[in-house]
Amino acid sequence: MSARPRAFGQAALAFVLAAVVLGALAAPGTAFAEDPRPSWELIEPKYPAADTFVAAYDVTDYGAKGDGAADETSVFQRLLDSIGRLGGGTLFVPEGKYAIRGNLYVPKGVTLRGEWKKPVKGEPVRGTILMAYAGRGDEEAPPLLTLESSSAVRDVAIWYPEQTPDDIVPYPPAIVFGRPNVFGNEFNNAINITLVNAYSGIVFSRANGGTGPVVSDVYGTPLSRGVEIDHIVDVGRIERIDFSPAYWAGSGLDSAPAPGSAYADWIREHGTGIVMRRNDWSYTSFVTIEGYRIGFHAAPSVASPGAVPNGHNYGLNLIGCRTGIFLEGVSGEGIMFTRVRIAGAETGIAVGPDTAGAVQAYGVEIEASGDAIAVDPASKTRLLLRESVVKSGRVAIGGGTFSASDSDFDNAAPQIAVGEEARSLLTGNRFKEEADIDNRSKYISVIDHEPLAAEKLPAFPEIAAETRLPARMALYVVTDAPFGAVNDGRTDATAAIQAALDRAGADGGGVVFLPPGKYKALGRLVVPSGVELKGAVDSRTVPTGKGSVLETYAGRGEPDGEPFLKLMSGSGVRGITFNYPEQTADQLSDIAAYPYLIQAAGDDVYIVNVAMRAAYNGIDLFTHRTDRHYLDFVTGHVFRSGVKVGGGARDGKIYNLQFNPINYAAGRESKFGGWPNSPEGDNKAVYDYGYENLDFLTLGHAEGELLYNNFHYGSARGVVLIAEDGQGPSGASLGLGVDGAQKAMAFEGIGRGGLPFINSQIVSIGGGEGTRYLETSASFAGEAQFYGADFWGSPAYAVELAGGTLELRLAHAGNAGQKGFALLNGGALRLDQASIGSTRALVNADRAPSLFARASITDMGGVNLRQAGEWKHNLGNILIGAPSKPQEASAPASPSRRTASEAAPAASGAPAAREDGGDGSNAGAARIVAIVVATAGAIGVILYLAGAKKRKAVSRSGSD
Repeated sequence: MSARPRAFGQAALAFVLAAVVLGALAAPGTAFAEDPRPSWELIEPKYPAADTFVAAYDVTDYGAKGDGAADETSVFQRLLDSIGRLGGGTLFVPEGKYAIRGNLYVPKGVTLRGEWKKPVKGEPVRGTILMAYAGRGDEEAPPLLTLESSSAVRDVAIWYPEQTPDDIVPYPPAIVFGRPNVFGNEFNNAINITLVNAYSGIVFSRANGGTGPVVSDVYGTPLSRGVEIDHIVDVGRIERIDFSPAYWAGSGLDSAPAPGSAYADWIREHGTGIVMRRNDWSYTSFVTIEGYRIGFHAAPSVASPGAVPNGHNYGLNLIGCRTGIFLEGVSGEGIMFTRVRIAGAETGIAVGPDTAGAVQAYGVEIEASGDAIAVDPASKTRLLLRESVVKSGRVAIGGGTFSASDSDFDNAAPQIAVGEEARSLLTGNRFKEEADIDNRSKYISVIDHEPLAAEKLPAFPEIAAETRLPARMALYVVTDAPFGAVNDGRTDATAAIQAALDRAGADGGGVVFLPPGKYKALGRLVVPSGVELKGAVDSRTVPTGKGSVLETYAGRGEPDGEPFLKLMSGSGVRGITFNYPEQTADQLSDIAAYPYLIQAAGDDVYIVNVAMRAAYNGIDLFTHRTDRHYLDFVTGHVFRSGVKVGGGARDGKIYNLQFNPINYAAGRESKFGGWPNSPEGDNKAVYDYGYENLDFLTLGHAEGELLYNNFHYGSARGVVLIAEDGQGPSGASLGLGVDGAQKAMAFEGIGRGGLPFINSQIVSIGGGEGTRYLETSASFAGEAQFYGADFWGSPAYAVELAGGTLELRLAHAGNAGQKGFALLNGGALRLDQASIGSTRALVNADRAPSLFARASITDMGGVNLRQAGEWKHNLGNILIGAPSKPQEASAPASPSRRTASEAAPAASGAPAAREDGGDGSNAGAARIVAIVVATAGAIGVILYLAGAKKRKAVSRSGSD
């Protein structure tokens, strides 16, 4: 089990005696006579793991039995508290059943980790099992596990032995992120968890707001709620989730129910897989929910009244749920669902009353016995459906705007019913039976079934935890003899750490471990091939002060010098925070330049769970060719360049970047670590520096680069695509988030294979003359392609093109630019089923031939339609009443079904109604211009309709 002998002696015995004497009398965090000396063991778990881990303690060395009978609460809590006082690390819980009759608090920077076998439906649960008892009958009681910032629970199963399958009883959540009355709730982790039968699974505290929750690889049968996110103000990540009644039934544990018995009925009547409330652009990816009342519930915030969810959701399988997706709250910025399968539902997608904003459904398949899609008449939501399949169920659009394009309707006729308070934009769809649209809308709609030539949504692989290990399982602790590194932040530890790295390299590989503390490094370090440099807090977090900190001094004033840390082929670094102590806030007007912090010098390099702060330049993946490089959860703050990729690298992977200047700007706050080089008081200069100087992610010549759920806030340019010797990047991106940028994305080059962006959030703030969501240079000759994107903020222009082509498919820009949407100096703009909010001008009038717009919701904005490259089947932001038709004047009070070419009679006066796709923050002048433009457009539409009978467009009900 261990690559190093365990230490179990007098310290462990003293600890056990203290635990017996003090028992439950001591509150969590209370110091006892002496914390036991950590053993620092390299654990080789019984079941396969994707990483290495080093434990401070093993609970069985300190009296825990794992027999399912003895109450282990006290031993667990004392060891957790001891590790917290050490400065962070891991408590190891070997395979067994551990009765926890109380509650556990995981301190900041501490990980509770067991041995976990990924569960399989119908097979017994194996590994470390925590048996929960407290709180029976009281959902508001303290949870089993409460996590503080930068802490983690992972590789355990949680089982409630007293939960009765025939009479479900409430319990508090199994895991809550955020401890009451503790400042901060940042980047807690729940990874590799089996929720055997928790009443509620993993919940973000409604009382203690925070940022960045990580919920990954969670399986099981949560009964009432699986995961609930609310009250967060920076991106969360929920990935690889699988909930089903089958896990409890097949668990092999006492009182497990028979498959399909009463407990399964209870879940289908009461259970919700994922509840998403205030989530600040959270990522939800690769999720399966089976047999619940609601698979995915987008709901108003409880903790922050008025807030509703946005974000991107990809790869959802919602099977046998009564309702697949229930949208009770929709953000004006948009919420995206891509590659979703809903099967065996009563209702596929339901949009509730009093909702607005935009829902983008891309590549969705729905099989329902009742309504495949149901939109309440009181909704003003824009529901955009593209490249989707409705296999069965009604499509009943009561309110808002329903846009469907390039989709298949295999359901029974009438395939789509549009109520009076709704309108539709239906283009290029296919029908298994003869098309029959029950259109009762009192507003102008567009319905045309003529086939479209449309680019298909690119494939993106399912992302799994990558296994990255050193060449050899051997441990080298840098503070031990013969190395003798001192972690006091005052003594130079460079030579001692390098000696340990060299020894591990010479021995054929291994783990060089830095116990928690601060290590002053006046020199530079090289990690040999096959070696992993590892810190004590190896979890997905930003720098919050805990764990192993390398204080970096080398290279000041030498931006082109050697990096601080060089990684040779097949080497890696994990779980370390890097800080530049001499980069103090009083120097921000002329901050010192340094070389890159980390440089990959060969293939198969990995950088995982690494945080940095006050770095001038971050990671160099361009000086050397670095095939198959792997970055996952690299976080923090940089001044000038975050990550730069190039050099012809192939098949690299960059996942879960999370950078925000707040990590430095607010670094003196205790929740971020109390760093002395951060500003005191006013920290605006930190944000201003990034806004004026930082290029966060630069992509040069790289082939097959895979980008996944990366996020950054606060830069001059967020993502920059460049050409190196005429060759740019290729690959694919899913879930990119660029927030708070002056120019969020800049395209200067792109590879022959292209680099499509799927489910992106692009934000530009400040409103200055040069602010843009997207821009292309005159040298750019390729295609910038977006499949599902939400744009928001306050740029002067949304996009500025000087070359190449920008293609926006199923994009939503509620805030479409203060001066105009597109400033075209060259290149071409293609809008395909886009939703563009009100703005002064869609494009500059002299560039109308470079605009191609179809099946979109957008105002003409000064465009001469006769000059546009394409203007087909578009609707404006203002709902215009359809003109009454003489033959419909005597229609009965209860209207009968109408054909696709008929429009429902309008009320007297052909009313106009406002349907904002954004948050209503556009300038009043822009609204006035939009109304004028829309009115002009309406006149054109009415004239078009007046002559409609003279044309052969028999399947249209209107077009502008």
